[in-house]
Amino acid sequence: METNPAHSRLTAIALAFMAVIWVSPFSWLFLNAFDTASVGRLAIPQSVGLDNFAMAMSGNAGRQFLNSMLIAAGTATLSVVVGIAAAYPLSRLRIPGRNAFLWTLVLLRMLPSAGVLVPLYFAAQRGGLLNQLGVIIALTILNLPFTLLLLKNFFDTVPIELEEAAYVEGASLFQIVTRIVLPMSRAGLAVVWFFSFTGAWNEFLLPLIFSRVQDGFPMSVGLYAAFGQQGAINYGFLAAYSIIYAAPAVGVYFLLRRNMNTGFAGVGVKG
Repeated sequence: METNPAHSRLTAIALAFMAVIWVSPFSWLFLNAFDTASVGRLAIPQSVGLDNFAMAMSGNAGRQFLNSMLIAAGTATLSVVVGIAAAYPLSRLRIPGRNAFLWTLVLLRMLPSAGVLVPLYFAAQRGGLLNQLGVIIALTILNLPFTLLLLKNFFDTVPIELEEAAYVEGASLFQIVTRIVLPMSRAGLAVVWFFSFTGAWNEFLLPLIFSRVQDGFPMSVGLYAAFGQQGAINYGFLAAYSIIYAAPAVGVYFLLRRNMNTGFAGVGVKG
């Protein structure tokens, strides 16, 4: 079949136009991040250096990076631990109405976090948790419905015969869970940990309301505050800060990629 030259040229132009649109923001980001005299334009840097990255990793910016890591890693780990403790009994015990219970939790999770912010805030205030620990606990509570549903479905795929054989050999419940169930569900654990990590890493509202002091802010709040700070925008700093802000989530994805590929294939909502 002959190809129409006019159609081929139009297709090439359209693809090139889409490529330019897609690449331009990333080009702007990297060019300005390495430009020590950045003025916010998409242009080849006149002087290249790492000064903007050094600035984005020092002082308040460096502290905000550590705060983000603490909140994201703490939320992901606590979500997985609480999810395992709650999902395993739901998978193995015949509890009346368990599916209705799970779907009710998921339905409640559909509410935007701003909708439950007021009760969460007053509960944290009463418990003295208007700090990073309070943010971690609040985000874990909000993550729990999907964590429960996903982990229960992964635990359902572990053959019960293996656990029965281990029990006959004298294994305790803790040994059965830690040596059989969890290793066989590591793909599901990776998926839950990754989504909890990236969700907490990108969270803006809860850290802003709960922390309330600059020393406790994560990078999501710091990026917002950096715009127009002291009446001027430092484009080089903002570009470097944005790259550093995106790097951990990308890094975690590549670290867990092998398990997550299996986990995404195994994610199924059975109800």
